[in-house]
Amino acid sequence: MRSESKTVFVTGGAGYVGAVLVPKLLARGYRVRVLDLFLFGEDVLPPHPSLLCMKGDIRDQALLKYSLPGSDIVIHLACISNDPSFELDPGLSRSINYDAFEPLVAIARDCAVKRFVYASTSSVYGVSDEENVTED
Repeated sequence: MRSESKTVFVTGGAGYVGAVLVPKLLARGYRVRVLDLFLFGEDVLPPHPSLLCMKGDIRDQALLKYSLPGSDIVIHLACISNDPSFELDPGLSRSINYDAFEPLVAIARDCAVKRFVYASTSSVYGVSDEENVTED
């Protein structure tokens, strides 16, 4: 894929992983749209002419239907990312991590997004007493 003409829609683009990924995408010539709640501040991502930041919630389907058209790739990073945070409000966490996922995929499909990248967290493995956790 040639990056010069590709638009990447990044959910959670101002979060822990997104704040590192988005500048790398911009440096490679992608146009980037970020949808994030900006809980860590609105200055996490430096200004860039090919960057559009939108403050919003991935559970807002109307916002997704408005902001996704024209995107070639979705990178889905928005989530409650660790077990302790998840347990603070399981209902909210489930709403964000599980319930919002299927509508996001469906809207991306309806908008003819060509590639959808879903990033998970180490929390899928659960808490372990082992120093190194493998998929086995």
